[in-house]
Amino acid sequence: MLPVQNYINHFKEMWERSPETFPQFHKTYSAEEKLTHERNFDGFQKKLKELQNVSKVQQVKNDPTKSFFPTFRSFLETVFDFDPGHLKIILSEEFKDVSKGFFYRVRAFGPELKPEDIYQGMRNVWIMNGLQLMAEKPVNITPSVFAYSMIYPYSDNLLDDPKISDNQKQAFSARFDRRLHGILEVPLNHTEKQLFKLIRMFEEEFPRSKFPKVYESLYAIQQGQTNSLKMIAHNGLSDDEICNICFEKGGASVLADGYLVAGEMSREQEQALFGYGIYLQLLDDIQDVREDSLAFTKTLFSCLPESDLGRFVNKTIHFGRMALEEMRCFKGVKSDDFLGLMNRSIEMMIVESVGLNETWYSNDYLEAIEKVSPLHFAYLRKKRTQSKSQRFALFQKYFDMPKSKQMVV
Repeated sequence: MLPVQNYINHFKEMWERSPETFPQFHKTYSAEEKLTHERNFDGFQKKLKELQNVSKVQQVKNDPTKSFFPTFRSFLETVFDFDPGHLKIILSEEFKDVSKGFFYRVRAFGPELKPEDIYQGMRNVWIMNGLQLMAEKPVNITPSVFAYSMIYPYSDNLLDDPKISDNQKQAFSARFDRRLHGILEVPLNHTEKQLFKLIRMFEEEFPRSKFPKVYESLYAIQQGQTNSLKMIAHNGLSDDEICNICFEKGGASVLADGYLVAGEMSREQEQALFGYGIYLQLLDDIQDVREDSLAFTKTLFSCLPESDLGRFVNKTIHFGRMALEEMRCFKGVKSDDFLGLMNRSIEMMIVESVGLNETWYSNDYLEAIEKVSPLHFAYLRKKRTQSKSQRFALFQKYFDMPKSKQMVV
């Protein structure tokens, strides 16, 4: 079995020695620079809005190099200051082709899925594509990359549906767990039918007898999610127990990403991916601090007083920088560009999350961390609702198009 607890202990020790002091960042931004970036952001949104009609979407699909990708590159450069080395990775032909191909495969597999669901799956595809680069594997949508990226849109939709009773959800979880362990189950509804198809994709690419650790990693996720149900405010969990559950859930998730990309890994690589997953989980907890608090869900962040949150954000950033250094055990991590891209992307999301949840932080902390944001926090808050409404607009137009108008790839 995978030594999950050993990895948890390793990163708990790293967490404990991560300082709470304000981190050093590569750059701060003046008010004038922020205004310039905000004008560039507005220009990007205007161009994106122009693409929100069927004819423009068809144009983007037929020749994205002359429309969307140059605009997106300019956005990353002039709004968020990504370095040329970072952009070379993000905008590589491999990543472009994979992103486009994923949309078509989802459309064929699950036409009932909403754009938000596809976006959720796409985020995981990008993580797995990054792992393919690190493992020196071809960047493409393998059966397992597709299947793993689609499992959670389906399972989350079922588990989050208020019309489905708790007993029905528990029964589903039990059937899903048995199927995950290789026991054939008769699907009772469309969602289960789709999920069982996805598990079959794992089995066809990674036969259970030859790749047992692939399935151990999937079981570890299931165990982590089960344990996370204990994280409600009135259950008396200690801070150490909360940390254990948080780290298990996050670490196991990306560990499974790695096994579904590579099939086999060393212990050093397992541990590195486990730490990456913990860092992403801590990011999620910072982003969801308000929702978790209102839902009485305990995390390392949601149960802290306002005056403590800034210190824990600092601690998370220091922890993440140390944890990502362990990723150098992968052959594909040959330069600082790759780790720099990963770290900058996560840190930018952390800084943005602080700005969007300003009531949870002290004024002094907000003033300090806003200096490293390329955009004013007030601007981010103003754009939040608008961005949510526009985020999937281009995707929606694509999915609303009749199949006869869709480009065959």
